[in-house]
Amino acid sequence: MTRKRADSFKIALDTLREELRAGVHSAGSRLTANDIAERLSLSQTPVREALSRLAGEGLLLDRRGQGFFVQSLAEQDLIALFRLELELLLIACEDERSSLPPLDLDRLVPTAPETPPDAAFVPASERLFRVFASASSPPLARHLGRLQDQLAPLRAAEPRVLHGLPAEFGQLLNVMSSGATETVRSALNAFFARRIGVAAALIRALDAADTIESI
Repeated sequence: MTRKRADSFKIALDTLREELRAGVHSAGSRLTANDIAERLSLSQTPVREALSRLAGEGLLLDRRGQGFFVQSLAEQDLIALFRLELELLLIACEDERSSLPPLDLDRLVPTAPETPPDAAFVPASERLFRVFASASSPPLARHLGRLQDQLAPLRAAEPRVLHGLPAEFGQLLNVMSSGATETVRSALNAFFARRIGVAAALIRALDAADTIESI
């Protein structure tokens, strides 16, 4: 792959990944290389390669002969993804190396005027989990990151469904910083059980947001 093509591929991949994480493209919508290439001022080849990569990571559905479509998760799919993320973090708990380094709370929870206060704690928990998993195993952390990408649009709906996210995050950070394995395991189980319990509500909240934006 030439340097220019590699740069174009990275631009397409990074842009599309962030758009999918942010829920810019509604579930079930079709993404075409032609439209994306025109919008990003790129050639179609690196865009197709980026779409294929994202399909391989589970962020898009590749329907042969039809194109690429944004994944639409059913309740049981969402529950399965939450359980998988929990299992990866519980595996990290088994490694005595998985303790949190000193953390800068301002970096974990950046504030921006346009971001609702509770919304900042969703990506903050993602970053916290990645730091924790990385201390155990970089490959495990990479798998965790892929799951987080798949869950990101649904997790963005958490502030509309769950209350007390700042307090929950503060307690989670304190527990995970303590290094007490059983306490960390208990906190992680509680964190994901809460989200599994509202999986259907998260899907409804995301669908409602997509409907409002399309009006």
